[in-house]
Amino acid sequence: MPTIAIGDVHGNLAALDDLLGQLKGELKPDDVVVFLGDYIDRGPDSKGCIDRILALQREMPGVVECLCGNHDDWLLRALHGARQHTWLLATDPYKTIDSYSVDASRVLREAASRAGAALYGDDCPLPYDAFFDVVPHEHIQFFESLRLYYKSPDCVCAHGGLNPGVASVHGQSRHDLIWGADGFPDAYDGPDRVVYGHHNNAIVDAAGWPSPRVVGRTIGIDTSSHGVLTAIRLPDGRVFQSARHSAV
Repeated sequence: MPTIAIGDVHGNLAALDDLLGQLKGELKPDDVVVFLGDYIDRGPDSKGCIDRILALQREMPGVVECLCGNHDDWLLRALHGARQHTWLLATDPYKTIDSYSVDASRVLREAASRAGAALYGDDCPLPYDAFFDVVPHEHIQFFESLRLYYKSPDCVCAHGGLNPGVASVHGQSRHDLIWGADGFPDAYDGPDRVVYGHHNNAIVDAAGWPSPRVVGRTIGIDTSSHGVLTAIRLPDGRVFQSARHSAV
């Protein structure tokens, strides 16, 4: 049962369509496609990316697993708490919100502007409902069902990798699986091959082209900042990459 891991998408629908077009003729009924998370933010069409992944889940003969990235985790915090502003303060979520509704984006921008420094406190709600009320229910279900990791005989897939100090995959914390841990990937010497995203640590050649970073038994495939979406198939190790579609 081969595993095809796909790196951080970050709203880059053109790169996603390009990569999935390449994979279409390769996918077999016993394949498992694993998205490593960070579907949203930075790029212009987060909504389109979620639509495309949901379509793949319906159409693919095999299994599509979707993991939680840190940007997705920020969105979930806002979904479950009007006073949880990490998504707003740590990144620029408005490209994501725009892709669903420019009106919702305007409402949130104006509310955040009025709140000012109060956003950094613990008692400043924002009208996130203006956004989540226009997000399709299927998309809400998608985000709420994201997994922390996927394990197969060939590899462990996790957005942020594994904590080298924790022996069992099952003992890993949510934070370390999503955000990564000190010492990863360099200090990792566990038995499992680990495929991860998040770290933006691609090997870049003289022409500026990004490739996966292989350290020991770890493989980093986050190339999104270069406008390229990367996938790797295990156990054979074949790499698939989109063309460059406007770096995000």
